[in-house]
Amino acid sequence: MERNNIIMILCSQDYPEYMLETTADKVENMNKSIKEAFEDWANNGTVPHIEVEGWSYNRLVDKFKMRPIAAFLALDWLIRDPEKASKSLKKGIK
Repeated sequence: MERNNIIMILCSQDYPEYMLETTADKVENMNKSIKEAFEDWANNGTVPHIEVEGWSYNRLVDKFKMRPIAAFLALDWLIRDPEKASKSLKKGIK
């Protein structure tokens, strides 16, 4: 997916302008499986059935009210640094 498309998606999700470039960087560098699910969601509206370290996309979006892109980034973080990400999510989500 091209960067300008990612930025357009971020804008449609009401991301503030100051976050667009850094968030687009994170999206571009996501784990391959998470990025594929993100692109399927962005292009087709497909709700992914992804779970990493006991955290699912649906749980993050529905129960904890994360924006979809934030949920994809959280799942990517859980793959890259499971201990730190899981601990942080548990502390920040009540």
